[in-house]
Amino acid sequence: MPSYQVNDDTSTYGRSGSYNNYGYGGQGSQDNTVQMKDRYDRPPAYNNGRDSNPGTSRKRENGHSRTKSVVQAPLSTDSEEYERGHWGSKAEFILSCIGYSVGIGNVWRFPYLAYQNGGGAFLVPYFILLLLVGKPMYYMETALGQFARLSPLQIWRCAPIATGVGVGMIILSLIVAIYYNVIMAYSIIYVGASFRGISEELPWSYCGEWWGADDNCVTRSNLTEDQKLTIVLPRCNAYRTENCSALQSSAEQFWEKYILGIGPGLIELGDLNGFKYDLPMALALSWVVVFLCLMKGVKSSGKVVYFTATFPYAVLIALLVRGVTLPGAYEGLYYLFVPEWEKLLDPIVWRKAAEQMFFSLGVSWGGLIMFGSYNKFHNKIHIDAAIVSSLDFITSIISSCVVFSVLGYLAQQTGIDIKDVAKGGQGLAFVAYPEALASLPLPWLWSILFFLMLFFLGLDSEFALLETSLTALYDGFPVLRKHKVKMTALGCISCFLLGLPCVSSNGQYVLDLMDTYGAGFAVLWIALWEVVALMWIYGYKNFSKDIALMIGSEPMWFTKLCWVVLCPVILLVIFVMALYYWEEPTYSGSIPYPQWAHWIGWGLVGISAVQVPLWAFIMSMVYCCKRKPTKVASPTKLWGPGDAQVRKAIFEEQNGIAPRKQGYGGYDNHAISAY
Repeated sequence: MPSYQVNDDTSTYGRSGSYNNYGYGGQGSQDNTVQMKDRYDRPPAYNNGRDSNPGTSRKRENGHSRTKSVVQAPLSTDSEEYERGHWGSKAEFILSCIGYSVGIGNVWRFPYLAYQNGGGAFLVPYFILLLLVGKPMYYMETALGQFARLSPLQIWRCAPIATGVGVGMIILSLIVAIYYNVIMAYSIIYVGASFRGISEELPWSYCGEWWGADDNCVTRSNLTEDQKLTIVLPRCNAYRTENCSALQSSAEQFWEKYILGIGPGLIELGDLNGFKYDLPMALALSWVVVFLCLMKGVKSSGKVVYFTATFPYAVLIALLVRGVTLPGAYEGLYYLFVPEWEKLLDPIVWRKAAEQMFFSLGVSWGGLIMFGSYNKFHNKIHIDAAIVSSLDFITSIISSCVVFSVLGYLAQQTGIDIKDVAKGGQGLAFVAYPEALASLPLPWLWSILFFLMLFFLGLDSEFALLETSLTALYDGFPVLRKHKVKMTALGCISCFLLGLPCVSSNGQYVLDLMDTYGAGFAVLWIALWEVVALMWIYGYKNFSKDIALMIGSEPMWFTKLCWVVLCPVILLVIFVMALYYWEEPTYSGSIPYPQWAHWIGWGLVGISAVQVPLWAFIMSMVYCCKRKPTKVASPTKLWGPGDAQVRKAIFEEQNGIAPRKQGYGGYDNHAISAY
């Protein structure tokens, strides 16, 4: 947990009790300027100082007489212990944010949601909510991290009562990190299977005995007229015996039998129905890649994203050009974009647009705060946030065109309506689209590129999810920064072991539950209290002044309106609607989960959501014991700009040690005036 101990003695601020005018133009400033490195990687950690003259309560420094400061900078900021790290360039930050926000969901979730919820009409509520909630909160989180240079856990020194928001973010990121790599493991196996297509047909394009096809397997290219009418019906299982079909396409059977080795379902608690050897090995390989890219923190991942964040766009553009030139592409795009305006009156469409926008951008997972914390203090973060959040929306549109142009081609080739070809979720990425790719010229090449694209889309998101938790550890215990390789290895091994149930025969059911419950209500709940804590407890005026200190101007009035009013109200409405329309999930819409599985799911919701009230109570009790109950909603003395030079300059000005200067003289955020 973050340390909120405030130094209440009267120690001297600065090394060895001396405090010089840092670079300001007062009398004698040129002679007394402290020569410090131009660093951007020192954490705002302030410890008890060592006064060279403890018996003296006032000291003379630069001609000023002052009382000893309540806090002191680290005695050895050059020590490796305090080397927090930073982005090597602005491009690394932007590419990392793009890789984090633009993920697998942009490829498999957004296109199907748009098609299912009004086509082009779905884009209207999505774009409105992006402007009112998505962009303002994206800006808010990245700016918050850049100002304080702290992880999502320690950032709540600005309002200790909201500490649970940070704890919840860390837990959410860990839950998703555990199962997100499983999806990347699927992509690895598909890449390997795609190489078989060099010398023969792609494995999922035919019913092969070697991968486990049974008598119900059919290929869409050889369907009879009766089979075309039958295969579009829901699949028969133990829970659905009427108006269903036993037939399965070769792509669907390859997915279930070869990739997943899927079992009968979750019947008894703890029964995972065994493992296939290949999927755990693919998961291990995926975690090895994550470790190699993250073992030195942002110093290593920042270099990797030059490829991992740009390669998917190269593939998307290539697939887009190929897709729209195929026969039947027009029909696919027609189904996707022709609006059904009556859908705008359906509140469920607005709820789904809000949820997709929210989860796509990655707001309230902690990753944006973490990425922002490695920026230079005066980086123009408002421009970066606007670019990345807009690019995320544009990428979703491009992905939709890529997917439905090829599905339209598949529908024309097989003579099946596109609504019976399109699938949602993982079925779109691992069944419908690979099936369409198999009918293209050079199918093995397009398949390899597609699944590599999925892997790298997931890899960038995995960086943020795991690094969010590791950064919280490093900021809480700076000495661990000297052991980044060991800590990263420990984190990867732990997540790998926790993710093994997801690659068992019943693992797909486990993953579905984790995705539905673990990344559902809790995110909306945490987001609601995040914006309330920042804008109503810490205060939007204080936050606006913090931003002005970094970029030279406060946010626009519309942005403030969104932060203070629109974001909390819209988030509350979305959360209430999600609860009101909640239905117990089933696998593939037909296989129910036992009641104990739902209780485990709600446990995943609770383990992150409960942190908000739990830590609010704990921190309130702590401050009551200190006989300062009202201070639980006020910034601690450790709160302030994360840049040591900026923090020091403000302190000098506010305490009369140095003359006021244009840059910081107007900064009057009294929430951080006491250092």
